[in-house]
Amino acid sequence: MDAAIELAAITFPPLETESWPACRALVEWITRGLPEGGTGYQRPQWDSAALARLTDQFFCSTYGAGLDDSDHRGLLESLLWYSTDYGPGDPLRWSPVKVEILLDDWIPRKIVAPAEYLAKAPDLLRAFIHFAHEEVGLRSDLTDEALAAINTWEPRYQQTIRSPRPQGPAALLAALGVDTEEMADMPFGPEESENFENSMLDWLALDVGDPVQLDQLDDEPLADEPFRCDGISDNVTARVHEVLALSDRCCEEMLDLEYRTACRRVLARVVSKEPEVFRRTGRAETAAAALVWIVGKANDLFEQRTGGMHVRDLMSHFGLRQSSVAQRAATMLRAGGFNDDTYIVRLGSPDYLVAARRRRIIKMRDKYRELAEQMS
Repeated sequence: MDAAIELAAITFPPLETESWPACRALVEWITRGLPEGGTGYQRPQWDSAALARLTDQFFCSTYGAGLDDSDHRGLLESLLWYSTDYGPGDPLRWSPVKVEILLDDWIPRKIVAPAEYLAKAPDLLRAFIHFAHEEVGLRSDLTDEALAAINTWEPRYQQTIRSPRPQGPAALLAALGVDTEEMADMPFGPEESENFENSMLDWLALDVGDPVQLDQLDDEPLADEPFRCDGISDNVTARVHEVLALSDRCCEEMLDLEYRTACRRVLARVVSKEPEVFRRTGRAETAAAALVWIVGKANDLFEQRTGGMHVRDLMSHFGLRQSSVAQRAATMLRAGGFNDDTYIVRLGSPDYLVAARRRRIIKMRDKYRELAEQMS
């Protein structure tokens, strides 16, 4: 109970109902009289590899087989993000309230994408709930309740995603009651302004390493440079150069020389830190696809809202199934000393970001600073 109260206290926007937080003092008084000991709710732990396996299981099941395309995979990635990072953290259990929050708030506010893309979410959610509840053996009446909630909220959801609405950082401001078109007139003091700027800029700094790198960021194209990695062990040299040739060819045929340089740099870092990763069995095509996919994810290559490339097209170039790359990518990220989160790939340095990606970061950086300036 204490953990729940603490979580509510730091939740933003604040949780407010007719009885909360007015009754908080009473609840705390009651909990102080309870016996010592006991444990609170233990959130399930789902790493990127476990989520990748769950994704593959679903799309291989009778419920997901007919939905296996890039749009539905992208949407499922968002559903899993929501179900593991918010609420109880279990993607295999869905309640009517969990469905309501997802459709009536989370997707319309968080996922910036065309309405045609977002419109597919309810049917995907129906299929996934059938699959998930069957996996853990939940009672059919609990499944029926969750599915009924989708039917209840879908009409409003479909209308919302086709209507103008605040999204992303603008949604945060809207939750504060801020009209983003009248930022200069908003009644925020210096402290709130500073908090806003810091939170947004800290988020951007994760992509480039630190605030200093963010300040100094430029949008000069990456130079066309050769693959540099001295001292490669003889027993991995052939495999590394096979992967290099495959990734080079992909970049030259599907992307550009900036992507080729970025892929070469990531490959060199992985080889220098953990060459053993290339001694393991597996197709060179899978490693090359994982390498290009990592760099693509870090550079927003697959963002459909901006007309990005479909992952299936990248996988098709290497003759692979789309689902075969995420786990290998996580292995390579860990080997290179990167964060192995394959849902939001951040390589932590501008050395791996193409000019277009850095240009977008600079634009967001300057906008957040401008907004914060207007708040002060």
